[in-house]
Amino acid sequence: MRQFRNALNSGHRAERAWVDAQRDSGRSAAHGKKLLLKTHNKNTDHCGTPDAAILMSVEIKERSLKFTCPEDFPYPTVFVDDLRGLGREFIHPFAYVFLSSVTGKWVWITTLDRDDTWLEQVVQDSTRGHAMGMLVAPKEHLRPANELERYLYPQEFLEFVDGDTGLFLRGGGEVEERERCVAKTHPDAGERSGKASP
Repeated sequence: MRQFRNALNSGHRAERAWVDAQRDSGRSAAHGKKLLLKTHNKNTDHCGTPDAAILMSVEIKERSLKFTCPEDFPYPTVFVDDLRGLGREFIHPFAYVFLSSVTGKWVWITTLDRDDTWLEQVVQDSTRGHAMGMLVAPKEHLRPANELERYLYPQEFLEFVDGDTGLFLRGGGEVEERERCVAKTHPDAGERSGKASP
């Protein structure tokens, strides 16, 4: 039992060090709660406490297209993001969610899958009425909603995140007016030397 507790303490130290390092680097990370269970059978029981929880960005794009899944997305390619904005991003979205305003269903894509089939093209933007640079991906890179849902942290397990998690249950979504984007200046905010649109 003592050997197990020593290994557990070593693991917990490593987890705390990782979270603290992310925080020290200015990233958003939280500790998972450390539970010592009095009655726990390692062969039959599982306690799903996370080592850590991290905050990642998701970009939501509504499309007036009819689709329910990647297979019936009506075009062979998907417009991921405009290159001008993409070149200025300092928080790179983990996922882009494409929501059908017709069906209410959604699919998603991640730039972790970006390869040489993703192209930077000039396209005509019907909404803005002018040509713009766009990151374009083949529709084969779209993923079904349930693939992302299985990675979204379940509400009933928020008690295992060490700290206040109320924001993930209720509130938010309001519009706020301010002078500038971020209250504190991030070293990557503002103009960047990233690729701009053609």
